Amino acid sequence: HNKERKNVMLRKIYRAIILAQAASAANRTLATMSDRILDDIGQSRDSFTKNVVESVRKELDRKDRELAAKQLAKPLKATANANLVGAV
Repeated sequence: HNKERKNVMLRKIYRAIILAQAASAANRTLATMSDRILDDIGQSRDSFTKNVVESVRKELDRKDRELAAKQLAKPLKATANANLVGAV
């Protein structure tokens, strides 16, 4: 149970780092783009970074759903107490 909590915490930290890096990269990219280019791709200076981060967030969410589905599909490991085997 404690290992599960650590994994959840690490995934949250990883996710925060990835989203911050996406925002940083989008801002650096935005600095090199003209208003004309932004208009050509249907973006604005106000929405560009937000849209990039949201796209990355959706991809992370998709990956999380895939991972959860894989974990649910795994068969459960049954453990038997060796002292009780055949006792029934």
